[in-house]
Amino acid sequence: MSDETHDGRCNAAPREGVARFMRRFAADESGIFIILFAISFSAMALAAAIALDFARISLERTEMQRALDSAALAAAHRLGMPDQEQSGPAAAMAFFKANVPAGSPLSIEELTLNAEAGEVVISSGGSIATTFLSAFGIFNVNVGAGSRVVRGDGTVEVALVLDNSGSMAGGPISELKAAARNLVDVVFSGATGNDKVRIGVVPFAGSVNVGSQMRSEGWMDADGLSPVHHENFAEPRSRFALFDQLGTSWRGCVEARPSPHDVTDTAASQADPATLFVPMLAPDEPDSGNTGGGTYPNNYLNDFGGSCPVPEQVCINYNNRKNRCDEYGPAPLTPAVAQARMCKYDGVSPPAGLGPNYGCTTAPLLDLTTHKEDVVGALDAMAANGSTNIGEGLMWGWRLLSPGAPFTQGRPYNDPHNQKVIVLMTDGENTYTRYSNNHNWTVYGAFGYGAKGRLGGTNSSTAIMTQMNGKTRSACTNAKANGVIVYTIAFRLESNTATRALLAECATDSSKAFTASDGAALYNTFQAIGREISQLRVAG
Repeated sequence: MSDETHDGRCNAAPREGVARFMRRFAADESGIFIILFAISFSAMALAAAIALDFARISLERTEMQRALDSAALAAAHRLGMPDQEQSGPAAAMAFFKANVPAGSPLSIEELTLNAEAGEVVISSGGSIATTFLSAFGIFNVNVGAGSRVVRGDGTVEVALVLDNSGSMAGGPISELKAAARNLVDVVFSGATGNDKVRIGVVPFAGSVNVGSQMRSEGWMDADGLSPVHHENFAEPRSRFALFDQLGTSWRGCVEARPSPHDVTDTAASQADPATLFVPMLAPDEPDSGNTGGGTYPNNYLNDFGGSCPVPEQVCINYNNRKNRCDEYGPAPLTPAVAQARMCKYDGVSPPAGLGPNYGCTTAPLLDLTTHKEDVVGALDAMAANGSTNIGEGLMWGWRLLSPGAPFTQGRPYNDPHNQKVIVLMTDGENTYTRYSNNHNWTVYGAFGYGAKGRLGGTNSSTAIMTQMNGKTRSACTNAKANGVIVYTIAFRLESNTATRALLAECATDSSKAFTASDGAALYNTFQAIGREISQLRVAG
């Protein structure tokens, strides 16, 4: 009961013989009746009978109060749930009956659940048969008790880090939305608008969308200072300037910072450009004539367009039978040169579907807020598309909770009355699409291209996943070292023992590592976590 307080309405048992007993009951009929008997019969005999009966009645009253407290706490766990008016009383009755003696005549007389106030009020009463006092004509003693359970005075901050990758499309994303809304209902019950609860949402896939409105923030690398800002281009050019040249708005996704800042909460500063956040800009990849036989999924500009000089024309279709050239065209470029050139970005617009926002597939994250409707809106806006980058999702959940930029709604780490919580849910393993015949090695994503080395120097799916898993472990370890409580949920991962083990290691302890095989289990898991989070709001 450390997260909640209660006060009992219980009559104190007499402890000092007839005089105190007479004072206690002088105001009611039973007391007057006993006083008359005390005058008429032996005070010593009456006192002995009173002491024996009241010892037993006091014990039963204590057990009733304990049972009532347990019942109130059980009902409090149902606050804010859609079925609280049914499940709350049912839970209270079950706990009450389990904690009073078998056959007890005591019962719950009144139960009120107020989700808005975060309060449960409960009372009980009944008549207990006397033993020795019956010889004096007192056959029953009425007893009553009450309990009031309220949320504690502590605060909690929750970052919901939720997998929005393509494997969640259809039923799974709908099940996730329903389950997450259930947790939100439970945690916000009794705390709407009073700043005791702050919840943020981080939808993640291959990257995380921080919101296009963050373009002008000081922690963004608007001027191209980061050592990775220009790694895909032949000339230093601000990525935001390239977006402007293309007449395309930056959607809001960012790359992972260079190691070791990709797994730490190091403050972003221009004094250390590697700590700044670089906007994702997927380069135009080579035209079909410049691929060298490789596979490139994001070709959206003409390699010879824009302000590029008129290329040398060479024969690209020679007719050996007629000994002549049937078609002339630009001299082929190597894939690396074709991709890196900057002139092709001048004065052109990419087609729909492809372009510089390729790989930015998720809805924007939601910063910590006390407004439940904003959280529900962010959950409703989620859509499934893209690959899976668990570590980046975890890191942006941590950054929401952090008191420092990029987001600053988190309370100080050393606030003794506050708890910081991440709920991390995924249905898949870390993935980064690989191409064996592509000079980039991989698709462009939050770690740039694989060939640039941020995911190691080996171009194999296993090696890349190992690197991503290692970063995920480090991110979890560092967040927990800063006092963040981490819950993990492995959704539909029964056959993926490696990812289940990774999530179990990421969790604060084994009790906070959950698995869910289907939508119903996911719903119940989020509900259970919501109840635990509510209990973290401890009184100071």
